[in-house]
Amino acid sequence: MNNMKKAILIILGLIVVGGGAGGYFWYQDNYGGDSYYTKITTTPEQHMEKDDSGKDFPFYTYEDQPAYDEKGTEKDIELHEGRDKPLRLDAYLKLLVNDKKGVISWEEVNEKDVPKAALAKMN
Repeated sequence: MNNMKKAILIILGLIVVGGGAGGYFWYQDNYGGDSYYTKITTTPEQHMEKDDSGKDFPFYTYEDQPAYDEKGTEKDIELHEGRDKPLRLDAYLKLLVNDKKGVISWEEVNEKDVPKAALAKMN
């Protein structure tokens, strides 16, 4: 009976560890991504969209925006922004890019915070 309890505990432990690892990889696949850096140098395409209440708001699209990882590898991305004004020209952005969903978040950074290899490709 003692061996049976050990076997059940081992199996339960493997299920918990396997489920946790599977959940981690699922989360990374759907909500994680790689960091890329870009510089806003173009005026975006603007169009109007409606929110849930039917009110119009401006929506900006940056197509074929070149972005670079920390090694300087280029990736063309699309950035879609629903906001009052377009992003600031010459702003440096750090993007979180998911292979399935595209850009899932961004933050403006200082030029000094952009990796040298990426910055060299932008300028």
